[in-house]
Amino acid sequence: GNLDYVLKFSKQIMGLRELVAKSTCSVDIGPVNPGVFSFQYQDIKTNVFGMSNLPVGFFGLLKGRTTYIDTVWFDGERWIERNYLENGNVVY
Repeated sequence: GNLDYVLKFSKQIMGLRELVAKSTCSVDIGPVNPGVFSFQYQDIKTNVFGMSNLPVGFFGLLKGRTTYIDTVWFDGERWIERNYLENGNVVY
């Protein structure tokens, strides 16, 4: 599927007002990693100094990067993910 989102900043930082990220996403339903949600950045644009949809320099490095979220519960409203501390303990 598609995952598009906007990060808006309450204060303008170095002219930056917002980031608009368009991504593809999927949920693993296989037996090895069931529930793992992944999304891959396809396009990231900014609103800088009032100009919209500008390609991004630094954030452009994220294009093609995949992020994984180990989901243990999602009911349409609450999303609980699993993570691991350096000592191996599981946190939610």
